[in-house]
Amino acid sequence: MNNTAMIKAAHAESQPSPDVDLVVEYIDSVWNQKRFAELSAYLHDDYVDHSMPHVSVQNKEGLLLYLGEMARTVSHTTEIVGLTTLGELVICHIRISVAALSTQADTCRVTEVFYGYRTFRMCAGKIAEHWEII
Repeated sequence: MNNTAMIKAAHAESQPSPDVDLVVEYIDSVWNQKRFAELSAYLHDDYVDHSMPHVSVQNKEGLLLYLGEMARTVSHTTEIVGLTTLGELVICHIRISVAALSTQADTCRVTEVFYGYRTFRMCAGKIAEHWEII
């Protein structure tokens, strides 16, 4: 069982929540497995991503553009190391591993690790808003 599954299982024992399940699945499916076509299954129609102020489009389309560009330039994995809820918010303590993709076979990829938080506001069983602190 991977760390994300263990966090989800531990949280389910103390506070069962379909919102938590959805957020954990979203991070694994969309961010880690790069299944971008599944965005609509997780995101509310009025989704706003507050973590991308440098992108003029902070909705699903903007997120899709951002994720596509990231997939071309870096290898990354998000691991949930802690999880809590507060009303309609799901708050994840995360560990992100990032390495630049290189076109040169002899280039050594250095992986950097960052810790931070992702906060999701839920609405009607989907993610309506997202904030990130890294």
